[in-house]
Amino acid sequence: MTNSNEASMFRGYARFYDLLYADKDYDAECLYLRRVFAKHGLGSDASVLDLGCGTGGHVLPLAASGCEVTGVDRSPDMIARATAKVEESGAQPTLLVADVRELDLGRAFDAVISMFAVVGYQLTNQDLASMFAVARRHLNPGGLFVFDAWFGPAVLVSRPEERRKPIVLGDGTELVRIARSTLDVIAQTVRVDYELVRADGTPDPSSEVAESHTMRFLFAQEVAYFLEVAGFEVASLTPVMREVGTPTEDDWNVSWVARAR
Repeated sequence: MTNSNEASMFRGYARFYDLLYADKDYDAECLYLRRVFAKHGLGSDASVLDLGCGTGGHVLPLAASGCEVTGVDRSPDMIARATAKVEESGAQPTLLVADVRELDLGRAFDAVISMFAVVGYQLTNQDLASMFAVARRHLNPGGLFVFDAWFGPAVLVSRPEERRKPIVLGDGTELVRIARSTLDVIAQTVRVDYELVRADGTPDPSSEVAESHTMRFLFAQEVAYFLEVAGFEVASLTPVMREVGTPTEDDWNVSWVARAR
């Protein structure tokens, strides 16, 4: 994932990223994206730019469905893992190491996507404005920008709490991911301190990781403003991965679809 913190943020986590999110249904999310594309008149062969593509979870299903996909991520480690998947699959997307706030490929796409709360890593207003400008730069008028993020009203009502998630490595090693969160209501951020340790408490430097990720949560009117300034109009704001419905305080994750003017 691309972020506005240190470029090395995902260096340790990249090794375990796919195991941590093995239960994430990328195929279903890509079906949602394709339905959104079709609803707005894009064909099955749409050209798609994925900002913050991570290890390629959305790139590969979209490419397999016929889309022409370019994925970019600031993390070389994430791109390396995505590249390995591409080589195994036989798909032909383009993968690049790049910053989503500065990218300029010199071409336009039918759609730009940024999934799994990548937008939330843009912590300052300048970061967010720059990323939205990059998305607009890579779209012709009428093109789609689809992204998700943490929804401010839900974050403030359902405060973040410590979470633990077990994972098992290929060699049978059992790990636990511990996530401890700190809320900053003024900065509109949640700092999540991740610790990945052996489940039995046995020291093992090769499998232990400690990282901090700071995420910005967003509100409907501020996003509408940033999108308008960048040259978009909001087509929809819904609970995450839904095509209809109005987000409530119970919806921590929401999806935006914006159309380039």
